Amino acid sequence: MFRRLNQFFMHFEWRLSLATVIWSLLVPAGSFALPAWATRAAGVFSQYSPLSWVVAGFAGLFCYAFAVFIYGTGQQRSVRSRYDSKFMQETGGVDPLARVFEGKRICLNDFVLPSQPRVAGKTFVDCEIVGPTNMYFESDNSVDDVQPGFVDAVALSGERQFSNGVLFRNCKFRGCTFHRVTLFFQPVEVLRIKQLNWLNWISPLPPADLLTDLDKPSLIEDQSDQSPTENEEEKPR
Repeated sequence: MFRRLNQFFMHFEWRLSLATVIWSLLVPAGSFALPAWATRAAGVFSQYSPLSWVVAGFAGLFCYAFAVFIYGTGQQRSVRSRYDSKFMQETGGVDPLARVFEGKRICLNDFVLPSQPRVAGKTFVDCEIVGPTNMYFESDNSVDDVQPGFVDAVALSGERQFSNGVLFRNCKFRGCTFHRVTLFFQPVEVLRIKQLNWLNWISPLPPADLLTDLDKPSLIEDQSDQSPTENEEEKPR
């Protein structure tokens, strides 16, 4: 019995596929033939026949293609709308295309595309940055006034390229907290920021002779730890 049912559904699936192929061929052909036949039967532009029949046929084919395009566009927007609605519910209303985020919980695994894990030109103010993931501050980033809590940090060797995590470029973090993330830095950058008390270094630090006077100052700062007394002591007398 089960074998017969299996054979029946196999034949049914084959016939359904064949019918779909035939239908996909007949509809475009019909959209061409029907207007051409109607033009001939009605005698419209008979003085230009048979050219008028051909023109009417191509006009019908164009209308069919335009209708398919409108239907496909509508379907695409409908799917995109449902996806956006589901995404906004799951991420608490965070729009990844925005430039400034304030008081948001940013779940990085939902914030970036798996095929394009890069974030550039964004500003995060009083946000919660949530993993689990790796964060690589590539260039021109600023991190100020980090809220209490330890964040694991790793010093790269500078010999291999970072590839497993989210890359940040030209981003600003002010008053944010980091949860279940590991920050990765280039070795020269590590020597400038290794004294920050909110970084928990879990890798060996690079040698101090990598930092030269020609290197520009770091953009990763912890302004909350700078007291007026320390700043006054650093000023030349």
